[in-house]
Amino acid sequence: MSLRKSKPESNITYRGRFAPSATGPLHIGSIYAALISYLDARDKEGEWLIRIDDLDTSRCKPKFTNEILECLHAFGLKASGPAIFQSDRINLYQNAFDKLSESGQLYSCFCSRKHLPRGYYPGYCRTQLGQTLLDKTTVRIDSRGMQLKFYDQIQGNFHKQSTGDFVVRRRDGLFSYQFACAVDESLDAITAVIRGIDLMPSTLMQIWIMEKLGLTIPQYAHHPILVDRLGVKLSKQTFAKPVNYSKPGQAYSVIAQILQIADYPSEDATGAIWIQFFETDVEMDQLLPKVTNLFFDSSK
Repeated sequence: MSLRKSKPESNITYRGRFAPSATGPLHIGSIYAALISYLDARDKEGEWLIRIDDLDTSRCKPKFTNEILECLHAFGLKASGPAIFQSDRINLYQNAFDKLSESGQLYSCFCSRKHLPRGYYPGYCRTQLGQTLLDKTTVRIDSRGMQLKFYDQIQGNFHKQSTGDFVVRRRDGLFSYQFACAVDESLDAITAVIRGIDLMPSTLMQIWIMEKLGLTIPQYAHHPILVDRLGVKLSKQTFAKPVNYSKPGQAYSVIAQILQIADYPSEDATGAIWIQFFETDVEMDQLLPKVTNLFFDSSK
């Protein structure tokens, strides 16, 4: 389903976002994800925000934040306002956590990860519901009653058997990705989340948190992701090669080739020229093929 199917009503404000983690430089898969969300916001005449996931100070570094922002700027992906940092929101997350705790949905978990079975957490410590949450323990949310399906604007209906009682606060006191991201979408008034298909299971968890906090739930659309010849997603964890942001045309030309888009600009063209090309000469249906994975040959 094309994200360009219709224009929003004049009284509706569209707000999208790109939310990379500050754990390393951007790779070509990151650029594809940023490009999709940016173009959708532009097409809807809306706003596009950059939010930096930098809660985990042991993995997130300021130098990576600077590299990410410089890279996006060089690629012509300019936000509608200053970058937003999760690390500036600790108190806001704590307020939301306290509200969730007051609802009686959270419990302390004493289980060691190495002693847990593979798959979803089976709720061994759910007996702790209603008890005082303890420091230096994992805090989970009771997932019983969760609606395990939602409609995705690109992929259609998504259904999962379970998510288990997932983590909202880690043993080290850091709020989990699922929790922080759910709160962020509300803080930033995000109306549309455009991201990779690998994050579809996360959407169920984040919607569950939003529902429990009484937050407005955005629309979701999950696009194909770039994978290597073994079908493994390009990521920082798999040491995907960073893009050269002094030559954005190199990465953009590869994306154009992967998507079988013809008559694209030169590899030497600026990021701004490439963005103009994508906006004026390429339909979203071309950027969003009806597949879940897009093969990227890193050997070339």
